[in-house]
Amino acid sequence: MLGFVDKLVKITIRQLENRQERTKKALENLRWLDYKFKFGEREDDIYVTTYPKSGTTLMQMLLYQLTTNGNMNFEHIYDVSPWIRNAAITGVPPIELPSPRIIKTHDPYHLFPPFTKGRFIFVSRNPQDCIVSNWHQELNYRTTTLTLADYAERKLKEKPNWFEFTKAWLINEKKLPILYLRYEDLLNDFEGCVNKISKFLQIEFSPETITRTYERTRFDYMKQNENKFGERPILAERIFNQFIRQGKIGEGARLIPSNIKAQYQSLYESTIKPLEEAFGKTK
Repeated sequence: MLGFVDKLVKITIRQLENRQERTKKALENLRWLDYKFKFGEREDDIYVTTYPKSGTTLMQMLLYQLTTNGNMNFEHIYDVSPWIRNAAITGVPPIELPSPRIIKTHDPYHLFPPFTKGRFIFVSRNPQDCIVSNWHQELNYRTTTLTLADYAERKLKEKPNWFEFTKAWLINEKKLPILYLRYEDLLNDFEGCVNKISKFLQIEFSPETITRTYERTRFDYMKQNENKFGERPILAERIFNQFIRQGKIGEGARLIPSNIKAQYQSLYESTIKPLEEAFGKTK
């Protein structure tokens, strides 16, 4: 009898947990629809589109400096370049911003309808470096106890993983207006990237604006102002002084075990390499 009651209790708990999860998801979707309706869309919106830890904040800051007077009196980058999906879920009301609005998104491609207004700048980063950076962030925020090897394997099983996420954006079946840039080029070819952005947005930038943008998107400057870029604290025990960590190229090749690197390289060769010609270009 006790065994039957115990089994019944476990089944009931599981059903309630599933119902709670469905309710949570439904509420998030409703908040998102309400937020999107209030925030609206504009033809000159600019979406900074990335897989997490791929240079999102760097591109937000770069575009903010290029398209405004560069005033740094904002409390947080989200005050001038909102992450609207996160704002909707956490209950932050939409903010009124001048055009062009710079909008952060990590949303997968399929969530954008073909009639979406605005333009997209998709920034991609070496997937191995990307995974190392995500792992460090989760360690700093105390949301994982996994080793880097276990974490890298787990990320391959996610839906969508880096390869699925990136492939969909590169194929661009809906023909959204997208400029493709590499994180590595943002670090090593600043002038070339700014020229491509200028052409894509059809905005001319003054030499003074470009110089200021370069100075304020360097690692040292952003690290000194990290409180303006890190995630806004929700839980007191989180650590928020490592959001701008190193920004280095090649950490994945150095730190990820060779057998897992081989998996990543094989997937890259089969899914992304055939589409590489998109980088530096627009669709």
